[in-house]
Amino acid sequence: MLQGTARMVAEAVGRNSRLVSRLRPTYESVLDWWSGGRGIPWEINGVMFRVDPRNRHRLGQNYDAPVAAFLRERIRPGDTCIDVGANVGVYVLQFAHWSAPSGHVVAFEPNPDALRVLRQHVEWNGLQNRVEIAPMAVSDTPGHATLYAIEADGMSRLDQPNASIASEVKPLTVDVTTIDEFCERTGLKPDWMLIDIEGFEIEALRGARRVIGERADHLGIIVEIHPDVWRGTHDEAVQLFNELGVRPVPLTGQRDPLAEHGLVHLAHL
Repeated sequence: MLQGTARMVAEAVGRNSRLVSRLRPTYESVLDWWSGGRGIPWEINGVMFRVDPRNRHRLGQNYDAPVAAFLRERIRPGDTCIDVGANVGVYVLQFAHWSAPSGHVVAFEPNPDALRVLRQHVEWNGLQNRVEIAPMAVSDTPGHATLYAIEADGMSRLDQPNASIASEVKPLTVDVTTIDEFCERTGLKPDWMLIDIEGFEIEALRGARRVIGERADHLGIIVEIHPDVWRGTHDEAVQLFNELGVRPVPLTGQRDPLAEHGLVHLAHL
């Protein structure tokens, strides 16, 4: 009821109005108090979860709806899902729900602020036994790298700041792994992999060659394509996909899946 009333007021006054912006921190503190510090009920693509009221805007109620529908129809109970660039967990929560009751989720997230919220979301939704959080970045070579981050913002990225938040970021040294190294070390055999790491998706795929080859008949791959911030070229991406034996199928309305930003399914040839 509290959230519904606040929503009506914000729509009447204007969600981006000065008044709503000034009142928002107080409102979020009230929501946190009202929930007893256990997260507020929040619907994501038709499923209720408990989330941090201060980060609810990062978990849209219709978040990537076409992609969620695609995955919901295909993920089976007991599946193992990898989320590379998990941020505060919008896909982690859904993966855990779709793969219930025995599915396993591995969430890679190097940003300390996002990690704090992600851990809260896992705990508040009772998923500690099925979600493994790996506090590291993913690329094509293990080691260390600089992450340019701002709070829990999902636009934080490795190597260089995202241009849209460059004036606000701070550099952090983070651990880096590859999917191949992690899976070999832990014995993980993924059924689904989602990669969204602000332009480093090609590097992450290069570091997953062995897993993709070995799991070709069992592994579904979803990738968010950021061609405007790739470190490589379009032709290099095409070559890599050919080597991996996959082709990008757009899921979010792109006409050219390698030239336009959006999510794709890497279908095996």
